[in-house]
Amino acid sequence: MKTKIMVSMLVLLLGLGGAGFYMPAGDKEVALAIKVIHEVSKKTGDIDWTTAKKGDFLFSGDQVRTLARSIALVKFKDNSILRVRENTELKIYAEQKDGKLQKNVNVTRGQFTFDIQKQENEVFTFTSPTSVAAIRGTAGNMGFNIDGDMITVLHGLVNLFNSISKNAVDVGEGQTGVSNKDGTIYVRDASQNEKDDAQNSLNTSHDRGKIQELSLQLRDKGGNTKHLKIQYHGK
Repeated sequence: MKTKIMVSMLVLLLGLGGAGFYMPAGDKEVALAIKVIHEVSKKTGDIDWTTAKKGDFLFSGDQVRTLARSIALVKFKDNSILRVRENTELKIYAEQKDGKLQKNVNVTRGQFTFDIQKQENEVFTFTSPTSVAAIRGTAGNMGFNIDGDMITVLHGLVNLFNSISKNAVDVGEGQTGVSNKDGTIYVRDASQNEKDDAQNSLNTSHDRGKIQELSLQLRDKGGNTKHLKIQYHGK
């Protein structure tokens, strides 16, 4: 009888895992590393940097670091996804406050692509020494360098706040927000390269491949030639 109960519980746990639910390794478990490519490490509390592996839980306060040509794909409980790109270091926090789960990704160098699910009773922010970005159901790319921060939005809306000047801008679909260490902050139309880079990285996060373009030359009955370009997701 005991064996049957244990088997039933195992089937239930596996079923929850397949549905996107994961049994917590502790009361501060925040996310899960669902993909690790090449040299990725993590740091938990007082434990020094160790090699990160697929399936590792990430707790509030954990740090993630990638080296050259390395990628980490992190999935939160609400199915939000971060693609930590090469040469990046960030820290993940989560805290229950005022009845809301407040999640924060603090980046100290590098860049990451994000696909954040719509936040109902939760707050999701990205922070750096220069900026705070409030995220709600948004996808795009955020980068940090010696001059400041840059965030490109593919869809949704981000409120970008500069911690030095205390000024803020809203960054919408197809736009890039720039927040500099000298306090300047502004929003502009994203370049095609910025949008393609963010979209291709996002596609890779969802195993959709990069955007490919197919050019066709069509001729109608009158002998007129027309050019048609088709974009699709390739591998």
